[in-house]
Amino acid sequence: MGEIFENFDINPLGSASIAQVDQARLRGDKNDVVVKVQHPGIQDLMMTDIRNLQAFVLYMQKADIKFDLFSITKEMEKQVVKIGYEFDFLREANTI
Repeated sequence: MGEIFENFDINPLGSASIAQVDQARLRGDKNDVVVKVQHPGIQDLMMTDIRNLQAFVLYMQKADIKFDLFSITKEMEKQVVKIGYEFDFLREANTI
């Protein structure tokens, strides 16, 4: 990081579910930039959360619930796979 940034503020400007945003200054530049940093392992963690939720709702389905909770979690799983682009910050940077 020292080769790229002259300064990198360790206190994030903001944070969300998959990343945080930090303020930094590129080497040789006078203006600050904003750097989007993905939380380590977040995509795997999200999939683990969904699978844990699926196991829970399958257990709950054994009770007398008249609603198909498992189908909801399967749809959530599909959506996470579809939004895989959200985890590809290089692709995002190239579209700007």
